[in-house]
Amino acid sequence: MSYLTNKSDINRAAADLLQANYFYPSVVHCSYYSCIQLMKHIFLFTLNKSEADLEHEGKIMAAGSHEVLINNITLLLKTNNKDWKTFNTNIIQLKRLRVTADYQDAEIDSKKGNDSISLSDVVLKLLKSNVKI
Repeated sequence: MSYLTNKSDINRAAADLLQANYFYPSVVHCSYYSCIQLMKHIFLFTLNKSEADLEHEGKIMAAGSHEVLINNITLLLKTNNKDWKTFNTNIIQLKRLRVTADYQDAEIDSKKGNDSISLSDVVLKLLKSNVKI
């Protein structure tokens, strides 16, 4: 197990604790980053790419690291005839919710906290069952 998978598990557990204690914007943040950290683990250890590859692909695509990770994982799932559409739909929804929670002047309530947990659970379960981690 890499440190990234451990951090992913910790952030997912933190999301539950934060939800139970009414810290809803942070629930969304932790739910999202639990997925990002697992995706980065897959990028580095399953796809055998490096931090330099992540940076280079970002420059080529004119995209951020999260977008590079999402695109690489989507392609991996597509190539292996796995359920890439469910992954892509859920991670994009979770990413939008995280942007709202972190950067916008918008209320993040219990429902949005629960939604982020549900979205991350779908993504994490799909990755763990379809990708060698």
